[in-house]
Amino acid sequence: MRSALLLFSLIFSLSACVSTYYYRPAASQPGQKEAVYTRGLPGLRSQQFGADLTAGLSARGEKDLSLLVYIYNDSDSAYTFHPEDVKVTGYNASNQTQPLRVFGAEEYIRWKNTRDMLIASAVVIGTVVTVVAISEATSNNNHRSGRNADRINSRAENFAITLDWIDWSMYTAVTIAANNQPLREPVMPEDGLLRAHTLYPGEAIQGVVKIRGKANFMEHILVEVPVNEVYHKFVFENRTPVR
Repeated sequence: MRSALLLFSLIFSLSACVSTYYYRPAASQPGQKEAVYTRGLPGLRSQQFGADLTAGLSARGEKDLSLLVYIYNDSDSAYTFHPEDVKVTGYNASNQTQPLRVFGAEEYIRWKNTRDMLIASAVVIGTVVTVVAISEATSNNNHRSGRNADRINSRAENFAITLDWIDWSMYTAVTIAANNQPLREPVMPEDGLLRAHTLYPGEAIQGVVKIRGKANFMEHILVEVPVNEVYHKFVFENRTPVR
């Protein structure tokens, strides 16, 4: 019983310690890139072949990566963005590479739901074990046991994973306005996850592409975003805690 209680406590302590990070743009970039900042958080901007694209990379823990993307159609024709065609490559300290898993929106939802079910099962089992352990250890103090159960329930609610968000449209709006071009509000999915979308001239989209990192291959991260048949390439490094 004691070992089960310790294991359950370890699960909660690990989940509570998950931190949020952002990656800094690398000093050396493929092609012409512009470093941009929104609320102090960095990103990279690329303009080519009728696409004005800004990207930033954040992480929750080590492997749960969010590629934040803003795309403005600066051309005179429509084109379709397919987020599932994004490529991400991780580099280790020896400059060896590994492709990182890029999720489609529905694929990520299924993966997250499965993981959440496993976590929820662990929480239920752990809660039962903990309640039994507390009942046995403090049978003469029901009031204190109630407080402990409340604290466990409140911590369990923190398992929900939120999508990190940077509103790059604020930066791009100022830039485009300086060129006397009208700016529409970007199309943003309700769940934040980007899906295939056709952008018409003057239209913008903004959202997140989820990525699964690999241990030891996070020294540098190359992101390739296909827009209008051209890959915009960005390099990120130096994971930094969000304060």
